[in-house]
Amino acid sequence: MFTNHTEQSAPESSARLLKDIKSKMGFVPALYNYLAESPTAIKAYNELNALLADSSLTPQQVQMALLATSVENQCRFCVAAHSAGSTKAKVDPATIESIRAGQTPAETKAAALVTFTRTLVRERGWASDADVQTFIDAGFSKAAVFDVLTAVALKTLSNYSNHLTQPALNPELESFAWAPPAVS
Repeated sequence: MFTNHTEQSAPESSARLLKDIKSKMGFVPALYNYLAESPTAIKAYNELNALLADSSLTPQQVQMALLATSVENQCRFCVAAHSAGSTKAKVDPATIESIRAGQTPAETKAAALVTFTRTLVRERGWASDADVQTFIDAGFSKAAVFDVLTAVALKTLSNYSNHLTQPALNPELESFAWAPPAVS
């Protein structure tokens, strides 16, 4: 139903972004090809992603929040992409695997981040005061509360887009393929 755009088929402003993404990453993740249908959507995704790089979260924490959100939303494409991103950001491999398995990381601060992220997704933003305080008590700032919320917003856009379009994994991401855990 949706077009897997290229630089040649995408609307002009989207095509420019696809070209920029390819020059920065060396390839264009398939997600972007579908988002290119809407210059607004691809720009929003690109800009939120760039803004997170300047947030109070470290690059590792950003990737953990993005990965945890994608697992909660059962987005196969984004779990693979942020498993790769977490690996590139040098997140502990055991932490990556625990998040992918829906478990809580062993390290205290990572556990607090992943738990808070999952709470925001599961409760649709209705985190209790106790949830927020537990996150802050783990060493995060009040700004980080909103930075995690920004990560959830970014992944909601891409996870839901991927649910609609079902992009195939790029060859660069295939080694990070993921399937939701079986429900018993």
